[in-house]
Amino acid sequence: MKRPVLALLVSALLAGALAQSTTPDPQPLPPAAPADPAVPADPTVPADPAVPVVPVDVPPLPEPQPAPTPTPTPDAPVTPAPLPLPTPDPAPAPLPAPATPTPGVTVPAQPVPAPAAPTPGVTVPVPTPDLTLVLDAPLKLLQDGRPVTGSARQTLVIPGERVAVLRRGGVVTTSLEADLRAFARKVGSAPQDARFEAYPSGWTLVQRDGVTVDLDRSRATLLAALKNPATRTVALTFSTQAPARTLNFFVSKGVTTFLATGQTNYYGSSRARITNIHVGASRFKDRMFEGRTFSFNTFLGDISEKTGFVPGLVIAGDRTATGVGGGICQVSSTVFRALYGAGLPIVERRNHSYQVHYYDPQGMDATIYQPSQDLRFANDTGGALWFQTDWDDAHARLTVNVFGAPRDYTVSVARPVTLSTTPSPADRLIPDPTLPAGQRRQVDWAAPGAQIRVTRSFLRDGKVFRTDTMNSTYVPWPNIYMVGTRK
Repeated sequence: MKRPVLALLVSALLAGALAQSTTPDPQPLPPAAPADPAVPADPTVPADPAVPVVPVDVPPLPEPQPAPTPTPTPDAPVTPAPLPLPTPDPAPAPLPAPATPTPGVTVPAQPVPAPAAPTPGVTVPVPTPDLTLVLDAPLKLLQDGRPVTGSARQTLVIPGERVAVLRRGGVVTTSLEADLRAFARKVGSAPQDARFEAYPSGWTLVQRDGVTVDLDRSRATLLAALKNPATRTVALTFSTQAPARTLNFFVSKGVTTFLATGQTNYYGSSRARITNIHVGASRFKDRMFEGRTFSFNTFLGDISEKTGFVPGLVIAGDRTATGVGGGICQVSSTVFRALYGAGLPIVERRNHSYQVHYYDPQGMDATIYQPSQDLRFANDTGGALWFQTDWDDAHARLTVNVFGAPRDYTVSVARPVTLSTTPSPADRLIPDPTLPAGQRRQVDWAAPGAQIRVTRSFLRDGKVFRTDTMNSTYVPWPNIYMVGTRK
């Protein structure tokens, strides 16, 4: 019968296990002698030889294949010094029987959901465009000897958000009226006499008419623009007034072209000297000369306290003294440089007795002393001469620009060349009763004597066709100090 055979097999296995478990103090065994391969145990009944197993009633299992009865292995003799017995690899675990495949689950087809209803679109309001108030002030220019008309645009932008509110109201509000009036005051202007203005492209003669905004008509135009959403620009209505000196005035005198610039620096000048420079330079500010020979003294007029000049230091021969109009030579030297650069022939010119640091580079100065010493040029331009003069006290700079009739040549002035020099003498002390005793004030600075030459060239089509030279002689000059004597 199958069951007794199985019980007999289990009992044999348990007997072997119990025999091993009752061995006291297990000792390592010597290497076992080769034996016949053991018959593998029934894979369905695994047993651990190290753990006693109580006989149990094994439930019926699937009928195994008959296995041969294992041949018992005799016990190996025990030796006094046994060697460790290597632990055999455990027998591989039995492979489980293949699982019965689970029958597939059929998932019923799901209905396709209907598309979601579209969200209604949000209408974004179109922003209201800005509204721009514009005034194109007329601008009259002289280009290539001919008057042309342009404009100078000025604008006031009303933001679109505000325009939207104003258009809903449909009226010129109090605040909008205030803005309109403020803009009208800003763009309104008095007429300005025509004069030459410097631009990157060169000098241009400009006439700026006066502008007066017509508020009533401009307001009506603005209101119409508020009621018409398509309007983007509002042109203000205005009237103009011509100045007394127009472009035609210059054209009639033949003055249409820039000729030359003269410039000097008066850094370190006293207040009295600066005052006299301002008074003298103002006589050459936007003034026209007509004639064959230009005279500085005649054009300047009388130098006196009645005409605005004040006492200052002047060079009187070989000494420095106090006199009305001290510093006027700053103006005469600057005018000289402008007319000399314009190519006018020199009729009368005298340099200072010594080199004055205000007139660097040296050799380009001109002293005057009424009524004897003058500065004169021949006016060979064929027309009038127009002077525009400006001063910049922040940089101590005086500038004289001269304009006239166009020429078919240009003028080039070379830098001065020093031919010889003489050392300056010892310091000079001059008593001054207006200063406290012992106090010193320097009024002049030492300068060497020198012979200096300047060359002027005239060019037509880029080629020199004439040159002239100008020589200046300066005596050596000491430091001069005013020394107080007042007690």
